[in-house]
Parts: sequence; structure tokens; C-alpha cells
Amino acid sequence: MREMICAPLDAIDLRILAALARDGRISKVRLSRIVGLSPTPCAMRIERLERAGYIRGYHADIDIERLGNLSQFIVLARIRDYSTETVRQFEAIVAATASIVLCDAVSGSSNYAMRIFARNVRHYHETMAPFLVMEIDYTTYPVSKTVKDRSAQTCPAVIAA
Repeated sequence: MREMICAPLDAIDLRILAALARDGRISKVRLSRIVGLSPTPCAMRIERLERAGYIRGYHADIDIERLGNLSQFIVLARIRDYSTETVRQFEAIVAATASIVLCDAVSGSSNYAMRIFARNVRHYHETMAPFLVMEIDYTTYPVSKTVKDRSAQTCPAVIAA
């Protein structure tokens, strides 16, 4: 369980985060050399960053498109009757739907921006069907090409720069 401590980060912490964002499989010995610490203090900092919630996990960067003939859709959704209950309902549907791989609450004319992977258009419609019980407006944008996706690595790299 994470402690979610909001301790201030120093330059070494930021270098650790940036290096782990680039390569989550880096050895602690190599990481300690990169950040200028011996392995034990480096490992202790990593554990502290994990406990504090700065490091949420270690993941493989999988090329989802290569797994099969999947299509990507960006969906901008607006809840017409925006309330605490409708937000809970919307977010529960998102959490329970495996083909929705990303969902951000946003400001502006939409409330949410989602990225959906689907086997075909029919599968996309099946993914969206649970939302139809709610009063929402949504716009779908089929993705023709992903130009850049470094979302998991952006923040630490920018902070450490």
C-alpha cells in the first residue's frame, strides 16, 4: 500500500524518475551510476518514491497495433446532466471496459477524452453501448496514425530537463 507522502523531490529523485521512465528494467547498479549514488542509497530512494506514489508501477511498452488488426478511436464525450452521480456512473463504465485504454477528464466543451482500441467498428459500438443509457453527447475520431506517444515518459523527462 502506498503512503502517498508528498515529500519534495530533489535533483537526484528527478534523475531517478527520468531514467526509470526511459527504461523501467534498468538495473539498480546501472541506475545508481547514472544518478551518482551508490546502489544502496539509490535503492532506498526508489523504495521511497514507490511508497510516496511517484512510481506507480513498471510496465512493458507493448505495440498494441501489432497484436492484431486493431483500430484506434479518440472519443470526446460530454455528459448532458453533469452531476456527481452521472460522473460516478460514467467513470465506472470506463473502469469496467478493457478496450478503453485511456480516459482523461478534460475542461472545455467535452468532459472526457478517451482512447479506445477495437477489433472493428462493431466492437467499437459494443464498447460505447453501455454509455447510451446515459445522456451524453460524443464525437468519435478514428485514428489514422499515431505520430507520437510517449505519454508514460513525458513528465519525468520534462521535469529533469
